[in-house]
Amino acid sequence: MLFFTAFLFAVPANAAALQERQQKLEPLFDAPCARYQVPKVLALAIARQESGCHPWILNISGRDVRADSKEEALRYAQWAMRAGRSFDVGVMQVNSYWIRKHGWPLEQVLEPANNVKIGVWILAQEIHRHGLNWKAVAYYHTPLRPRRFTGTASTGRPWPTTTRPFIRIRNGAALMRGLWSDM
Repeated sequence: MLFFTAFLFAVPANAAALQERQQKLEPLFDAPCARYQVPKVLALAIARQESGCHPWILNISGRDVRADSKEEALRYAQWAMRAGRSFDVGVMQVNSYWIRKHGWPLEQVLEPANNVKIGVWILAQEIHRHGLNWKAVAYYHTPLRPRRFTGTASTGRPWPTTTRPFIRIRNGAALMRGLWSDM
């Protein structure tokens, strides 16, 4: 009986580790979310889902690669870039489409603070284009051809088909100005 009670109240080790990683990274979200008027809870949810709050994780052509260091992650990202692969990097899993489009150096995109700032900025652009709804999140994830809102691979549950906002925010004209100006 004691074992069963302990089992019920135990926090899984991976959930505790995720919570610890998120707590370390959470302050990095304050300034960009305030600056670009993106709900912090949404940006953190994307980071949790996309990377598990791992700063050196990559997804190269649909396969996760968990590097042990920034240097190792940089080598993988450089290889993927040279090979012309689609890849996502860092805490916010910034897609190679954005990196190529803006010419951002991989070394800077892999820095957790920069990665969060870039990810929040991209999310702000999509919210500005589509509204604060699931369509904006889909375009954040897959900028060129987002999947239809039929379901997610990780949950198997259908995405809402609505484009109504799931929360309201003020419309900001300065959402996209000066991404690198305060770095």
